[in-house]
Amino acid sequence: MSKLEMQGFYLLNGNLPLYIKYSRSRKGPRVFNFHREHQECIRMLAERYAECLVAFVCDSDGIPAVNYGQLSNVLDDKFHEQEAVSIRRKLNEMYSISGKDGVLSSKISRDSLAILTRSLNSSDT
Repeated sequence: MSKLEMQGFYLLNGNLPLYIKYSRSRKGPRVFNFHREHQECIRMLAERYAECLVAFVCDSDGIPAVNYGQLSNVLDDKFHEQEAVSIRRKLNEMYSISGKDGVLSSKISRDSLAILTRSLNSSDT
């Protein structure tokens, strides 16, 4: 994993961009803010590498992650100076993710980052 120029952005295995957002909040809903330049960088990386993952570190609760297509469902490509993604999880359930422009239709598991990186790496071989 190598660090990219903008804070929070990394490149896994030289070909998979990852943006990591962190919340110290111990209870939900957790809100993750995206500035315009973050969204522009995510879009640019997704175009350059055909994908960009966003991982939401929810303190010690888990790390739900989405791919660029899923993120685009909750924050569309009409970027504002700042937009937010809200993540909540009931006890023993998966994460619900919503944003200004929509709600993900399916819930996200706490180990979705591992699942996404495994599936994307296996499709490269």
